[in-house]
Amino acid sequence: MTSDHFDASDRNRRFLRYVVEECLEGRAQQIKAYCIAVSVFNREPSFDPQSDPIVRLEAGRLRRSLDHYYLTAGRNDPIRIVVPKGGYAPRFERQNEAAPALPCPHAVPAAETVWRPVSLRIAGLAVVVLIAVGLAGLLVGRNLATPIDVEEALALSPHPIAASAEPRGIEPATPLSAVPAAADASMTIVVGPFRTTGQSAEDGALAAMLTDEIAGGLANRTDLPVRIDPPPTAAPPHQGFRLSGSLQGHDAAVRLVVHLTDLATGTVLWSTSLDRPAEAQGAPTPQALAAGIVEPLVAPQGPLLPAAAARLRAKPTASLSPRECAFLATGRHEVPPAERAALNGCLTSGASALTTSAGESARLWSALSLLQSDAYRADRNDAALNDALAAALRATELEPASLRPLTALYTAYCLRGQYAPCFAAGHRALQASPGDAQVLGDLGLWHVEAGQSAKGLPLLEQAMERDPAQRERLLSVYSLALQRHGHPDSTKLEFEVTAAAPAQAALAVAFVQMGRMDEAKAAATRALAADPDFARRAAREQRIQPLPPTLDAAIRSSYAMVGLAAPTGESVTR
Repeated sequence: MTSDHFDASDRNRRFLRYVVEECLEGRAQQIKAYCIAVSVFNREPSFDPQSDPIVRLEAGRLRRSLDHYYLTAGRNDPIRIVVPKGGYAPRFERQNEAAPALPCPHAVPAAETVWRPVSLRIAGLAVVVLIAVGLAGLLVGRNLATPIDVEEALALSPHPIAASAEPRGIEPATPLSAVPAAADASMTIVVGPFRTTGQSAEDGALAAMLTDEIAGGLANRTDLPVRIDPPPTAAPPHQGFRLSGSLQGHDAAVRLVVHLTDLATGTVLWSTSLDRPAEAQGAPTPQALAAGIVEPLVAPQGPLLPAAAARLRAKPTASLSPRECAFLATGRHEVPPAERAALNGCLTSGASALTTSAGESARLWSALSLLQSDAYRADRNDAALNDALAAALRATELEPASLRPLTALYTAYCLRGQYAPCFAAGHRALQASPGDAQVLGDLGLWHVEAGQSAKGLPLLEQAMERDPAQRERLLSVYSLALQRHGHPDSTKLEFEVTAAAPAQAALAVAFVQMGRMDEAKAAATRALAADPDFARRAAREQRIQPLPPTLDAAIRSSYAMVGLAAPTGESVTR
């Protein structure tokens, strides 16, 4: 049979062939994201399903292709192939008969196999027919990712915390022997559903793409597990947050309404709306819409990070999962010494456990490295900095091309003043995540710190262009770098100096560096008029996202000279 209604790419045809053949050979239990990525998509053996969503994305596309085929040209086929959400092992259903589906051999326990028999030879023929049909093109857009992979569940279970463990030399902890708890024991962020007011396929595709983009953005910006809205048959997580909302489109303009709710109580914790007018090329992209939601959500002063941190700190420390420990270690908030010691033990144990996958272990070593880097910033303890580098090197051995390990590595090297390996690791981080505003900003700061303002300025500009939220962190250093690079005129700022407090504070720093104190104080006065709490917030920001040492000292000195220093009791000096 030939048909142009099975809209699937060549690699999704390979995907379908692989899972069906594995199923028919009795290897359904081995149909996992890792095996598919390596066997079908030619990923390296170091592939990590948590950091590379290729399998989840392509599985969504394949499901849509199959659904479309069976609604059109394949509606009279005797056998229907289904790739259930939440997994990749296919099952085979008789069409037009009131009979349940036949799963793969060994896909469920024998006691549960009550399906009406379907010849596996016929099932195999069904996929041969599908693979033989003509290629008509890809479905529009990206697709809804499936819930978190089963492999990740091991890393989400609670681990005992050795609060007194010391990371000197980062010796592996004794492997954990406790039986992993259910994955929903860990605090989780659930994304979706996003409802649409329209009924067209395009509306549904846009909602699915938006869900996918938001989930990906959150997964990259926080260490808490992120799940796509699970199917109705799946048990939802017991603790955490849900991000959902509605999408309304009219004449290529889009209005997005989003709510952050407590999974346990259903209480709405935060709500916002985003209006995007039509662009020259049509409706706003899902990527732009997602960025407009994710950035304010995960900002240090945003609703997610403080709420999650407060809830995790209220839990008994021994019940924290490694992911929760990683979140507390990297969640942009101050970590007291006692909590730091507990997190150190939790992360070391979790990263060293035999049940932890290489990708998850790399994530935990990265979090431990950043935790130790912050300890060095707080106490100027050289041993902590050595620990930070050792943990980062372990992480990059496991995941040499992943963003988190490389971020930990360039941070540790730069704090040690080893700028050549720092910038080499930073370059690799940008290859792993091109255009990442956080990495661009970090590298721009460190180039200025290293006396390389000519290289740092373009990086700072790119970071602020890509993510305007970075301006509060970077503008003052940017104005300082302009002075050091020989641009004494403050009007040389590439970004329009607005009345917003961060912009006026940056202008005040520039005037201080030029010795124009009256103008500096006037700019500081305008900053406080725009935001009376700016000094307090700036002090907190410098504590949780500290600048490189000499830049930090220069900014704090400039702030103190014009009345922007932190209030008494909230000094930025730790």
